[in-house]
Amino acid sequence: MPTADVTVTGLGEGAYYWLVQSYDADGKESLESEKNRFTVIPKGKSAVAINLELNPFVQHGHVIEVQGKTEVGARVMVNGREVPLIGTDGTFHYFTPPLPAGESMITVTAQNSQGGVNTQQKKVVIQ
Repeated sequence: MPTADVTVTGLGEGAYYWLVQSYDADGKESLESEKNRFTVIPKGKSAVAINLELNPFVQHGHVIEVQGKTEVGARVMVNGREVPLIGTDGTFHYFTPPLPAGESMITVTAQNSQGGVNTQQKKVVIQ
């Protein structure tokens, strides 16, 4: 499958959304991909770790329940997907999409608006 690299420069701070659509040789367009989001934040003078506490994961079949707590106002991503609701005290609760059988890595990242970040990874095995 051909790939295309796109470089975008000059973006100011804030949230941005992107999606992908392709065209075949006859100009027929594909459906749009799922919408994704990223946020441009100022780079701090040094990488400051923020608080990220994870509760033990709970497995529900092929779905993993991720719960934890981070600093108030931080964003949390689980395997690249943003946790939609974070409590006013920094607590969060997220269910992964169904994972394939075998070993998978769960990556949880918390990031605040000042550029502070904390990433934790844990392996899970789906029977």
